[in-house]
Amino acid sequence: MKPIKPVAIQTGELYSSIWDTFDQKEWERFSDDHIFKWSSLPLEEGFFNRKVCLDAGCGSGRFTRNLLLHGVQKVCAIDVGEGCVRNTQKRNATFAEKLEVKSASVLEIPYEDATFDFVHCDGVLHHTTDPEKGFTELVRVLKPGGTMVVGVYGKGGLMNFAIYTARLFRFIIPQRLTLSVLKKIIADPVIWYAVIDPMYVPIRKNYHEAEIRNWFESAYLINIKRLDSNWGPYTKGKWMKGEGYIKFIAEKKVSI
Repeated sequence: MKPIKPVAIQTGELYSSIWDTFDQKEWERFSDDHIFKWSSLPLEEGFFNRKVCLDAGCGSGRFTRNLLLHGVQKVCAIDVGEGCVRNTQKRNATFAEKLEVKSASVLEIPYEDATFDFVHCDGVLHHTTDPEKGFTELVRVLKPGGTMVVGVYGKGGLMNFAIYTARLFRFIIPQRLTLSVLKKIIADPVIWYAVIDPMYVPIRKNYHEAEIRNWFESAYLINIKRLDSNWGPYTKGKWMKGEGYIKFIAEKKVSI
Protein backbone atom coordinates (compact mmCIF):
# COMPACT_ATOMS: atom_id res chain seq x y z
CA MET A 1 0.00 0.00 0.00
CA LYS A 2 1.39 3.39 -1.03
CA PRO A 3 1.93 5.91 1.79
CA ILE A 4 -0.48 8.85 1.77
CA LYS A 5 1.27 12.07 0.76
CA PRO A 6 0.89 15.17 2.95
CA VAL A 7 -1.97 17.44 1.86
CA ALA A 8 0.43 20.24 0.90
CA ILE A 9 2.32 17.92 -1.44
CA GLN A 10 -0.91 16.64 -2.99
CA THR A 11 -2.08 20.21 -3.56
CA GLY A 12 1.24 21.27 -5.07
CA GLU A 13 1.28 18.30 -7.43
CA LEU A 14 -2.31 18.93 -8.54
CA TYR A 15 -1.63 22.52 -9.56
CA SER A 16 1.73 21.68 -11.06
CA SER A 17 0.00 19.17 -13.34
CA ILE A 18 -2.56 21.80 -14.38
CA TRP A 19 -0.04 24.55 -15.20
CA ASP A 20 2.10 22.16 -17.21
CA THR A 21 -0.79 21.84 -19.69
CA PHE A 22 -0.56 25.53 -20.70
CA ASP A 23 1.80 26.58 -23.47
CA GLN A 24 3.43 30.01 -23.15
CA LYS A 25 0.85 31.83 -25.27
CA GLU A 26 -2.09 30.30 -23.41
CA TRP A 27 -0.45 31.08 -20.10
CA GLU A 28 0.09 34.72 -21.05
CA ARG A 29 -3.59 35.02 -22.00
CA PHE A 30 -4.53 33.42 -18.69
CA SER A 31 -2.24 35.88 -16.89
CA ASP A 32 -3.74 38.89 -18.68
CA ASP A 33 -7.30 37.74 -17.97
CA HIS A 34 -6.48 37.31 -14.29
CA ILE A 35 -5.66 40.96 -13.71
CA PHE A 36 -7.44 42.82 -16.52
CA LYS A 37 -10.63 40.81 -17.06
CA TRP A 38 -11.49 38.80 -13.97
CA SER A 39 -10.47 40.95 -11.03
CA SER A 40 -8.67 44.19 -11.82
CA LEU A 41 -7.15 45.98 -8.84
CA PRO A 42 -8.24 49.57 -8.03
CA LEU A 43 -4.66 50.84 -7.88
CA GLU A 44 -3.39 54.03 -9.47
CA GLU A 45 -0.95 53.89 -12.36
CA GLY A 46 2.60 53.55 -11.11
CA PHE A 47 1.49 52.00 -7.81
CA PHE A 48 3.98 49.11 -8.11
CA ASN A 49 6.98 51.24 -9.08
CA ARG A 50 10.03 50.26 -7.01
CA LYS A 51 7.96 48.12 -4.64
CA VAL A 52 9.10 44.80 -3.16
CA CYS A 53 6.21 42.36 -3.53
CA LEU A 54 5.23 38.88 -2.35
CA ASP A 55 3.12 36.50 -4.44
CA ALA A 56 2.18 33.87 -1.84
CA GLY A 57 1.03 30.69 -3.55
CA CYS A 58 2.25 31.78 -6.98
CA GLY A 59 0.91 28.74 -8.88
CA SER A 60 1.76 29.19 -12.54
CA GLY A 61 3.34 32.59 -11.89
CA ARG A 62 0.57 34.42 -13.73
CA PHE A 63 0.19 37.22 -11.19
CA THR A 64 3.94 37.30 -10.62
CA ARG A 65 4.19 38.18 -14.32
CA ASN A 66 1.80 41.08 -13.91
CA LEU A 67 3.80 42.47 -11.02
CA LEU A 68 7.01 42.20 -13.04
CA LEU A 69 5.38 44.00 -15.97
CA HIS A 70 4.35 46.91 -13.76
CA GLY A 71 7.66 48.32 -12.57
CA VAL A 72 8.35 46.50 -9.32
CA GLN A 73 11.78 46.47 -7.74
CA LYS A 74 11.50 42.79 -6.89
CA VAL A 75 8.98 39.95 -6.63
CA CYS A 76 9.39 37.12 -4.16
CA ALA A 77 7.13 34.19 -5.08
CA ILE A 78 6.49 31.10 -2.96
CA ASP A 79 4.58 27.87 -3.53
CA VAL A 80 4.45 24.35 -2.07
CA GLY A 81 4.44 22.77 -5.54
CA GLU A 82 7.80 22.02 -7.11
CA GLY A 83 6.22 22.24 -10.54
CA CYS A 84 4.67 25.59 -9.62
CA VAL A 85 8.08 26.92 -8.61
CA ARG A 86 9.51 25.62 -11.89
CA ASN A 87 6.69 27.15 -13.94
CA THR A 88 6.98 30.54 -12.24
CA GLN A 89 10.72 30.67 -12.83
CA LYS A 90 10.64 29.40 -16.41
CA ARG A 91 7.72 31.46 -17.64
CA ASN A 92 9.12 34.66 -16.11
CA ALA A 93 12.73 34.03 -17.11
CA THR A 94 12.92 37.40 -18.87
CA PHE A 95 12.73 39.09 -15.47
CA ALA A 96 15.09 36.75 -13.62
CA GLU A 97 17.08 39.61 -12.08
CA LYS A 98 13.93 40.90 -10.34
CA LEU A 99 12.49 37.53 -9.34
CA GLU A 100 13.10 35.22 -6.40
CA VAL A 101 11.11 31.98 -6.23
CA LYS A 102 11.14 29.64 -3.23
CA SER A 103 9.50 26.34 -2.38
CA ALA A 104 7.60 27.29 0.77
CA SER A 105 4.17 27.30 2.40
CA VAL A 106 2.04 30.35 3.11
CA LEU A 107 1.73 28.88 6.63
CA GLU A 108 5.46 29.45 7.19
CA ILE A 109 6.59 32.30 4.98
CA PRO A 110 10.42 32.35 4.91
CA TYR A 111 10.85 36.13 5.21
CA GLU A 112 11.36 38.57 8.06
CA ASP A 113 8.62 40.73 9.54
CA ALA A 114 7.67 43.82 7.52
CA THR A 115 9.56 42.80 4.39
CA PHE A 116 7.06 43.63 1.64
CA ASP A 117 5.31 46.74 0.30
CA PHE A 118 2.64 44.59 -1.36
CA VAL A 119 1.41 41.10 -0.50
CA HIS A 120 -0.81 39.04 -2.81
CA CYS A 121 -2.43 35.72 -1.89
CA ASP A 122 -5.28 34.82 -4.22
CA GLY A 123 -7.00 31.43 -4.17
CA VAL A 124 -4.56 29.86 -1.72
CA LEU A 125 -5.59 30.05 1.94
CA HIS A 126 -8.75 28.01 1.44
CA HIS A 127 -6.64 25.04 0.30
CA THR A 128 -4.47 24.98 3.44
CA THR A 129 -4.84 23.16 6.74
CA ASP A 130 -4.86 26.44 8.71
CA PRO A 131 -6.10 29.43 6.67
CA GLU A 132 -6.12 31.84 9.61
CA LYS A 133 -2.50 31.05 10.41
CA GLY A 134 -1.66 31.74 6.77
CA PHE A 135 -3.47 35.07 6.96
CA THR A 136 -1.49 35.98 10.08
CA GLU A 137 1.73 35.18 8.23
CA LEU A 138 0.73 37.45 5.34
CA VAL A 139 0.09 40.33 7.74
CA ARG A 140 3.39 39.65 9.53
CA VAL A 141 5.55 40.07 6.41
CA LEU A 142 3.67 43.18 5.20
CA LYS A 143 5.28 46.54 5.94
CA PRO A 144 3.31 49.18 7.85
CA GLY A 145 1.65 51.28 5.17
CA GLY A 146 1.78 48.36 2.75
CA THR A 147 -1.12 46.90 0.77
CA MET A 148 -2.45 43.35 0.90
CA VAL A 149 -4.85 41.45 -1.38
CA VAL A 150 -6.41 38.14 -0.31
CA GLY A 151 -9.01 36.04 -2.14
CA VAL A 152 -10.97 32.97 -0.97
CA TYR A 153 -14.05 31.00 -2.01
CA GLY A 154 -17.42 32.22 -0.78
CA LYS A 155 -20.21 30.05 0.62
CA GLY A 156 -23.66 29.25 -0.69
CA GLY A 157 -25.32 28.90 -4.08
CA LEU A 158 -26.17 26.05 -6.40
CA MET A 159 -22.73 26.18 -7.99
CA ASN A 160 -21.08 25.23 -4.70
CA PHE A 161 -23.64 22.46 -4.23
CA ALA A 162 -22.73 21.11 -7.68
CA ILE A 163 -19.01 21.34 -6.93
CA TYR A 164 -19.26 19.43 -3.67
CA THR A 165 -21.48 16.83 -5.30
CA ALA A 166 -18.85 16.34 -8.03
CA ARG A 167 -16.12 16.07 -5.39
CA LEU A 168 -17.75 12.88 -4.12
CA PHE A 169 -16.57 11.21 -7.34
CA ARG A 170 -12.91 12.26 -7.04
CA PHE A 171 -12.11 9.03 -5.20
CA ILE A 172 -13.73 6.96 -7.95
CA ILE A 173 -12.74 8.78 -11.15
CA PRO A 174 -8.96 9.38 -11.41
CA GLN A 175 -7.85 12.92 -12.15
CA ARG A 176 -5.81 11.78 -15.16
CA LEU A 177 -8.94 10.20 -16.70
CA THR A 178 -10.99 13.38 -16.23
CA LEU A 179 -8.22 15.47 -17.75
CA SER A 180 -7.86 13.06 -20.67
CA VAL A 181 -11.57 13.32 -21.45
CA LEU A 182 -11.54 17.11 -21.15
CA LYS A 183 -8.64 17.37 -23.59
CA LYS A 184 -10.58 15.34 -26.15
CA ILE A 185 -13.75 17.43 -26.02
CA ILE A 186 -12.52 20.94 -25.09
CA ALA A 187 -9.53 22.81 -26.47
CA ASP A 188 -9.27 25.58 -23.86
CA PRO A 189 -6.92 24.70 -20.94
CA VAL A 190 -8.66 27.30 -18.78
CA ILE A 191 -11.74 25.06 -18.84
CA TRP A 192 -9.59 22.06 -17.87
CA TYR A 193 -8.34 24.09 -14.91
CA ALA A 194 -11.87 25.17 -13.97
CA VAL A 195 -12.94 21.51 -13.72
CA ILE A 196 -9.85 19.83 -12.26
CA ASP A 197 -9.21 22.50 -9.62
CA PRO A 198 -12.49 22.36 -7.64
CA MET A 199 -13.04 18.64 -8.14
CA TYR A 200 -9.65 17.25 -7.10
CA VAL A 201 -7.93 19.70 -4.76
CA PRO A 202 -7.61 17.95 -1.35
CA ILE A 203 -8.91 20.83 0.79
CA ARG A 204 -11.51 23.32 -0.39
CA LYS A 205 -12.96 25.64 2.26
CA ASN A 206 -15.62 28.30 1.79
CA TYR A 207 -16.41 31.44 3.77
CA HIS A 208 -18.97 34.14 4.42
CA GLU A 209 -17.83 37.66 3.57
CA ALA A 210 -18.24 38.71 7.20
CA GLU A 211 -15.75 36.01 8.32
CA ILE A 212 -13.00 37.29 6.05
CA ARG A 213 -13.73 40.92 6.86
CA ASN A 214 -13.32 39.98 10.53
CA TRP A 215 -9.85 38.58 9.79
CA PHE A 216 -8.84 41.94 8.34
CA GLU A 217 -10.40 43.97 11.13
CA SER A 218 -8.91 41.75 13.86
CA ALA A 219 -5.46 42.29 12.31
CA TYR A 220 -6.06 46.07 12.53
CA LEU A 221 -5.82 46.53 8.80
CA ILE A 222 -7.43 49.69 7.43
CA ASN A 223 -9.19 50.87 4.25
CA ILE A 224 -10.68 47.40 3.86
CA LYS A 225 -12.58 46.98 0.61
CA ARG A 226 -14.12 44.00 -1.14
CA LEU A 227 -13.22 43.66 -4.82
CA ASP A 228 -15.96 42.38 -7.09
CA SER A 229 -14.94 39.68 -9.56
CA ASN A 230 -15.77 40.11 -13.24
CA TRP A 231 -15.38 36.40 -14.01
CA GLY A 232 -18.74 34.65 -14.40
CA PRO A 233 -18.21 31.70 -12.01
CA TYR A 234 -16.93 34.01 -9.26
CA THR A 235 -19.51 36.80 -9.35
CA LYS A 236 -22.04 37.12 -6.53
CA GLY A 237 -25.52 35.71 -6.99
CA LYS A 238 -27.88 34.66 -4.23
CA TRP A 239 -29.21 31.41 -5.69
CA MET A 240 -26.65 30.28 -8.23
CA LYS A 241 -23.32 31.58 -6.93
CA GLY A 242 -23.96 32.48 -3.31
CA GLU A 243 -21.33 34.85 -1.96
CA GLY A 244 -19.23 34.40 -5.09
CA TYR A 245 -15.48 34.83 -4.81
CA ILE A 246 -14.46 36.93 -1.81
CA LYS A 247 -11.45 39.14 -2.44
CA PHE A 248 -10.38 41.99 -0.17
CA ILE A 249 -7.78 44.71 -0.44
CA ALA A 250 -6.54 46.59 2.63
CA GLU A 251 -3.59 48.44 4.13
CA LYS A 252 -1.48 47.80 7.21
CA LYS A 253 -1.75 50.62 9.67
CA VAL A 254 1.36 52.70 10.25
CA SER A 255 2.22 52.72 13.97
CA ILE A 256 2.38 56.11 15.60
